Amino acid sequence: MENDIEKIATEILNTSRIKPNYTNRDFMNIVIVFQSAMMDKLFDVMDFDGMKIEDRLLMAEKCGIDLKDFIFKYTNIDTHKIENYL
Repeated sequence: MENDIEKIATEILNTSRIKPNYTNRDFMNIVIVFQSAMMDKLFDVMDFDGMKIEDRLLMAEKCGIDLKDFIFKYTNIDTHKIENYL
């Protein structure tokens, strides 16, 4: 996926002056990619800090809730209702 992600990022950067007009489905797909990357980096922090499993679960859940709330606040899209967008 590394090459695909790089191609997408490069294309976005090269066309950043143009409004992309993402559909809600496009947006949700982007959120899924971002959330995967976010959790990957979150787990790195958890490993570095040597967190207990209970604390890891709480932190991952809090991160997911914060991301859901952030997205809803600025887009009015409820990511917990993903079936509406796929």
